[in-house]
Amino acid sequence: MALNDAQIVTILDRTVAVADPILDVLAHSDPFDLKRRTHARLLDRLPLSPGNAAVAALQAADWPGTAGWDALSMNQRADWWVDRIGAVNTVAVAFPSMFGAWTRKVPIGAFLGAASQALMVLAVGREYGVVDRAEQIAMLGSVLFGREVSAACAKPAVRQEFPEGGSALAKAVLKGLWDIAWGLRSLDKALGARPQAPRLISSLMWLPIVGGPAAYLGERVALCRAVGASRQWIVDHRAAIDV
Repeated sequence: MALNDAQIVTILDRTVAVADPILDVLAHSDPFDLKRRTHARLLDRLPLSPGNAAVAALQAADWPGTAGWDALSMNQRADWWVDRIGAVNTVAVAFPSMFGAWTRKVPIGAFLGAASQALMVLAVGREYGVVDRAEQIAMLGSVLFGREVSAACAKPAVRQEFPEGGSALAKAVLKGLWDIAWGLRSLDKALGARPQAPRLISSLMWLPIVGGPAAYLGERVALCRAVGASRQWIVDHRAAIDV
């Protein structure tokens, strides 16, 4: 069944309403005040303790909110999302392919792949100033599905709210990612495939055991294609931004 622009925008709007708070949690959440401590001088001389080890790990990873993050350029911050968070997401996306062809009957990896790409496209866009809901929706429609849409034809979805810290937050984020994946599945079927892996790599995903590593490589390539397309979209639509 063909989807009209209003239906497409509604799905993409719900995606943004869930994805944006997830990115906020990853970027700004600091329940144990660890990020602030990375700004302290002589970080390498702090006494050995689990807390200080966590501080050092965040600093080494240049996590948003740390001193390392503050030293990154805009382009480096955009790359950080793809290289750090995108790499972790891709493991979850690729894992079902370890079991070979039968996973095509229940394409969990395909759903999660769409969610991962949406999340990273929005994350990169935010670093370049694409934070307006209408622009985010337009970027997702163009980059992931090749469809030019306007957010003016849909009622804004309610922004997802997450609990503060702990296991409840982790569960809420995972549920949010699944909600994104489940929502995007209908667009993937109706509008054609999102950015995909090269055909040779895709064929290896059908094989047991090797399907997992092949899927990881393929999803990384596909993710980089999606992110590259999002950067081009920003250049085309927001020429004042230096990417």
